[in-house]
Amino acid sequence: MITRASWFLAGGLTLAACLCRAAGPTPATAPAGPLVIASVDTELVLQGALEFKEIDREARSKIDLKEEEGQQRLGAIRKLEEELSVMSEEQRKARLPEYNRKRQELMDFQTQSREEILERQSVDLKRIANKIRAIIEQLGRDQRLTMILDVKPILYLNAAQVTDLTERVTQLLNADYEKEKDKLQRKVPARVQ
Repeated sequence: MITRASWFLAGGLTLAACLCRAAGPTPATAPAGPLVIASVDTELVLQGALEFKEIDREARSKIDLKEEEGQQRLGAIRKLEEELSVMSEEQRKARLPEYNRKRQELMDFQTQSREEILERQSVDLKRIANKIRAIIEQLGRDQRLTMILDVKPILYLNAAQVTDLTERVTQLLNADYEKEKDKLQRKVPARVQ
């Protein structure tokens, strides 16, 4: 459902730019010391994120509901088409505005549904991208790293010389999400049975 393209639209590309910016001071102001570089595969982090999986599951469910409603509307249009095909010319002219209105309503419904889902998806992905960015920046500061790179645009990386933080970022992101869910569940009062 959520593609790499939508991830980039939601902030994946800016994530790499922010990672470079968050890496620390420029070489002119940086204290002399070893260059410490780490990498993160943000696509793998996203795929392993529990929040992303839940959002994707909800989006698929919403799409299924919208498709079902669209099929019902299409069925009504087809039924009307069949009725129109056996009507006299006069009857057909009288019912044609109804047919055109239903077709336009279906097209409007499809457009609105697509925009609604894409907008929600964009908001959710930006929120997750911001969380990933914050975790990566915090890890960079905590571990005194010079730079953290996203591995996807890199053509060559000597893994022996670069720390891979992908798993750690995913763990921290999921732990954060579990805390948020737990906090929300505690705020919701238990239903009286």
